[in-house]
Amino acid sequence: MTIKQNGGIFGRNPTFNEVDATDITTESLSLLKNNPFVRLDDSDTDNNGEFRLDNTSVRIEADKDNAVANSKIKFKIDNSEVGQFNTTGDLLIAKTGQDVDTDGIELRADGVFVATADGASPIFANRRSSDGAIATFMRSGSTVGSIKCRSSGGNLQIDTGESGIDFGGDGYLPMRNGTITDNSLDIGSASFRYQDIYATNGTIQTSDRNEKQDIEELSEAERRVAVAAKGLLRKFRWQSAVSEKGDNARIHFGIIAQDLQAAFTAEGLDAGDYGMFISTTWWEHTVEVPAVEAVDKVTETSVDEEGNETVTVITPAVEARDAYTLKEAYETAEEAPEGSVQKTRLGVRYPELLAFIIAAT
Repeated sequence: MTIKQNGGIFGRNPTFNEVDATDITTESLSLLKNNPFVRLDDSDTDNNGEFRLDNTSVRIEADKDNAVANSKIKFKIDNSEVGQFNTTGDLLIAKTGQDVDTDGIELRADGVFVATADGASPIFANRRSSDGAIATFMRSGSTVGSIKCRSSGGNLQIDTGESGIDFGGDGYLPMRNGTITDNSLDIGSASFRYQDIYATNGTIQTSDRNEKQDIEELSEAERRVAVAAKGLLRKFRWQSAVSEKGDNARIHFGIIAQDLQAAFTAEGLDAGDYGMFISTTWWEHTVEVPAVEAVDKVTETSVDEEGNETVTVITPAVEARDAYTLKEAYETAEEAPEGSVQKTRLGVRYPELLAFIIAAT
């Protein structure tokens, strides 16, 4: 057999361009076919053509099936398949097809990574020598968040840049712009609220004189508002609770924010100047998300000449989902999509309101 090099450079690490192989004889092919490490085989009864790199128990096997969809490169140890690279571009380790419920690893051609393990963590991400990001999450090339370690790996952080949480030995600490911050983040918002907070003790609010100024007694007008506010306390039931529980909805006590605002206005004062009164405006956009019908997983199974089965997922399973309404909130009219509706919700800080009422008695 003669190999002719047309151009390129020969040497220790030669580069081949336009290589012509001529005079390939039966003897030459026989040498390849009978070589214990390299094997050409086209005589299988299943009409497969194979190219193998063999080393007794370890084998790389290029399997060209008449059915193109079943063609693949197999990696075997002691005749057992340990991985494959198929025609769809998937690299599979310890499995023979796409299936999130089968142990092994999938590096899919569409960019999806699947790791499945029975009774053990399927993913270990280990950062050595320094604190910082362990996993970074992106959308369209822009970072949207990360999981990090801090304090020599003792603390775990989940951070979006705008906000985040540091899970440390001394509690859950707020984060902004990638660092732990003080007095700059809220829990929930006017448009997306938490329902109840369960705690053994009440919240602790800073009340240090060294952090306050303009400390004064209430004015006469403010005292009149405080007296009026005491008379404005009412019992009521939440509309949402009545909708859910009907007559079983419970009775609550408090003040109506609009009544409190009117009491300040009656004395020539602006309720917005006082921390006990809250008014929040946002823009709400409603999106109707259609229902999704269930789709069963469709697979195709093929068997090679050694009895090894390959399962290929033709159509992945899709769970059924009812239609629902998604509400998105925007802080400004400029960022809200067309058709958004302006919303305003009033609120009260009861610790301050009650302190205000007590001050006038």
